[in-house]
Amino acid sequence: MKQPLPRGSSIDRRRMTSWTSVFSGYRHSINEQRIDRWLEQFDGAHRDLAARVLDSVDFVTHEQMASSFRETVKIMGGWDPDPNQRQGNWRFVGFSVSSGESGDTMLHKFRLANRLTGKQYNPLFIHKSELLAGNLGHEDTVVFVDDFTGTGSQVTDAWAENIQELLPGNPRIFIVFAAASARARVKIETETSLTVISGIELTEHDDLFSSACVHFTQDEKDVILEYCRRSDRRYPRGYGDCGFLLVFAHNCPNNSIPILHAFNRRWEGLFRRYD
Repeated sequence: MKQPLPRGSSIDRRRMTSWTSVFSGYRHSINEQRIDRWLEQFDGAHRDLAARVLDSVDFVTHEQMASSFRETVKIMGGWDPDPNQRQGNWRFVGFSVSSGESGDTMLHKFRLANRLTGKQYNPLFIHKSELLAGNLGHEDTVVFVDDFTGTGSQVTDAWAENIQELLPGNPRIFIVFAAASARARVKIETETSLTVISGIELTEHDDLFSSACVHFTQDEKDVILEYCRRSDRRYPRGYGDCGFLLVFAHNCPNNSIPILHAFNRRWEGLFRRYD
């Protein structure tokens, strides 16, 4: 979570320009008119607080994601684009429970970021269903790729349901995220054989509603929570009670607070998740 401007800072053209500049890469256009409409949903006395929420958004650009994915291969060790210099067999897999989820898109971004688009690299990039046929053993490495995990539950559930059965040879297994919460990392590494690598790690300090978050007072958090309840009665603190202010250029995670992304008859989020 970024540090917001001091309380009472003007919501002027300079501040508006900073928001539109930072959020310009989002999948839906973020302009001054849309920001004004979002701010107008708050009572006049609360608009300064709403503006400070926008100041605090962690916006992850496509370039930042690509940089993160490039760094991950260095951390894992044993990888080299030259197969003669590579340690064991490597397979890269989009982490998706069903076809068409974010993991498939992230795998493509990972491939582009690491300049592995040539035909000679095609055998390295496979679907989850192909893992068992690969007969991967202790000297080999499997890398799953996705954008974000807030709770880790989707990963641990998928591991228990089928992933571990696809890797009986016990290769090294990594799961790479552009961002992950510390809570999710601990859960995944405790309950599975996966090692988590993330470009950004979110902690309790990034949970707006946590006592560890120092950018907002408890009274301010209570006000924000009331607006979150209006925008999403089921998950007012974000899915998994994560309370994050995280937005990717390609989408906003549902673990982030709903006033950022909810879109219904009661609320118009700035970072819509769906078309």
